[in-house]
Amino acid sequence: MRTIVVIHYFSLFSLMPYEIIHVSYHRPADTRILKPCLTEWFRNPKDLNFTSPKTKYPFSFNHWVQAHYQNDSIETLVLRSEGWIVGHISVLPFPEKKLGHIFHLFIDPSHRKKGNGKKLLVASEDIIQKKGFTKARLNVSAKNVSAIRLYQSAGYSQHGNTHSGHFVFEKELH
Repeated sequence: MRTIVVIHYFSLFSLMPYEIIHVSYHRPADTRILKPCLTEWFRNPKDLNFTSPKTKYPFSFNHWVQAHYQNDSIETLVLRSEGWIVGHISVLPFPEKKLGHIFHLFIDPSHRKKGNGKKLLVASEDIIQKKGFTKARLNVSAKNVSAIRLYQSAGYSQHGNTHSGHFVFEKELH
């Protein structure tokens, strides 16, 4: 079931509505929309590497789905502005650990530095809390300084490293 939350963001020139919408990589109608969007975003190998370091360049949507979205319990949100997808984030629940793992946060370059990453983080944390979990976790490349700043400003702190040297960030949810 799709849930739509309309968030209003005030720009200097107009009131620009944003919608956060649940999508699924298991629904053909959603994949028809996601495929061209992600393919365009990940034409830049640096963006692909920061978002999904294990995904090889050039980007292949089918490989992306096979490698990352086979688990039915993953919840994916997109942020839309004026009908266009401008952001993406996913949450993988770990009930045994009472945590949600946040991954694949990406904001279209033309919509960065406007609070959109934080909007998707908050919406993901809401999903995690509604499941009764108390912690959010995510991994980030040590080179992705902008993302690290975003996560720290949202209350995340570093709790170790992955095998590949990425930082593990966590946040206690109340």
